[in-house]
Amino acid sequence: MPKPTRTAAQLQALIQERIDAIPELRGQVTDIQAGGIVWKQPSGRGANWTVKTVRSRETYRADVAGIIRQVQDAFDLED
Repeated sequence: MPKPTRTAAQLQALIQERIDAIPELRGQVTDIQAGGIVWKQPSGRGANWTVKTVRSRETYRADVAGIIRQVQDAFDLED
C-alpha cells in the first residue's frame, strides 16, 4: 500500500515541528533548515527522500535521526 505524499516544504515543516519540541534544539539550525529535503532513488520499500547533510557528522543526534525516520516511514515526497 503506497504511503501518502507530501511536498518537500510540508515534510520539512513536520520534521521541524518535532525537532522544536526538543528543548535544547529549539531555535538551533539543523540540517533540515540548512540542507532541506532532497529526492533519492528508493531502494525496495525505502523512502524516496532524505535530509541533505551539510553539517559535521559530529553533530549527529539519534533523536533527530529517529524523527526523520518516523516521517520517512509515514510519507513519500511528491513527484
